[in-house]
Amino acid sequence: MNENQTFFRATIERILADTVGKAELDHAEERQLPEAFFSVLVENGITSMLLPEDTGGIGASLGDAAIILRAAGAAAAPGPLLETMLAQKLLASSGLGPAQGLLSLVFINEAPGLVGSRWSDAVLHDVPWSQAVEKILIVSRSGNEARLLVSDPAGWTTEPGMDAAGEPRDLLTAEAIDVTSANCGDYDSWLCAASMLRAAQILGSAEWSLRRSIEYASERKQFGREIGKFQAVQQMLAELAGHILAAATIVEAAADDCHPTMIAAARSRLGDAADAAIAISHQVHGALGFSQEYALNSRTRRLMAWRDDFGSVLYWRRVLARQFTGLSREAFWPAIADAGATVPR
Repeated sequence: MNENQTFFRATIERILADTVGKAELDHAEERQLPEAFFSVLVENGITSMLLPEDTGGIGASLGDAAIILRAAGAAAAPGPLLETMLAQKLLASSGLGPAQGLLSLVFINEAPGLVGSRWSDAVLHDVPWSQAVEKILIVSRSGNEARLLVSDPAGWTTEPGMDAAGEPRDLLTAEAIDVTSANCGDYDSWLCAASMLRAAQILGSAEWSLRRSIEYASERKQFGREIGKFQAVQQMLAELAGHILAAATIVEAAADDCHPTMIAAARSRLGDAADAAIAISHQVHGALGFSQEYALNSRTRRLMAWRDDFGSVLYWRRVLARQFTGLSREAFWPAIADAGATVPR
């Protein structure tokens, strides 16, 4: 972690401590954004940090943004933070210029019915916070290329829904809707960026779950001693620590270079780590962990919600496998050791 990233982490942790608590998490399940949290984020330039300096940002890297989102995941911070940060970068890269306020972002395979700036019979699934944002951005695949579509939330018919964490994920439909459209480069590159940033959130939440489980095991007494002194509990916590250490190593490497192979590896390994964090932390806590009044609940439910965002675990394992399919015996190990950065044939 470089000096800038250390500063970013200290800044976001201070903001989170001051503005995100149990009340904000409860309000999010009633479709209310934590306004104080996002107001401070905007004021400190965090939502626009990925923008180039000449468009109002600081030209931060995706690795810098991952530091922010890892801390946000640990705090279970609700709202479209990732979506807004990456959407601003998408707008700048597409030549459309930054937008005001918060933004929602979804990826789709194609946009049938799109003719020019008019999209007929449009459907979007699982749109985060669709009624609390200024714009909804859609990244649509067209071959290997991506098309960015910018729409007004008021133009959609909304069927409210929610994810496992209780945050809004809506179904949007429109017989016809006007969109601003622009080319935005390579689809897979943008999907990798979104997936890597979500990986940082997942990691932060899993790390928090481990820390709290260790603390709880040293506090909770059963049969006259702390449950953390029982070998079975120690073994469970050691297993979870191993999962998270392995996942953290790969996520950090992926955030440094954003190579598709490393991102696929990170999301694949995080799938196992998230499953372990959910199962083991609740085993350690017992019934207490399932209570909505207890903080563990807000982290593990987000792990459930985020685990398959921007590509499922199965999707990323297939992407990872394709990097090495067909390699000769002599080429396979060098390719693995090089993390797929150079894959000889």
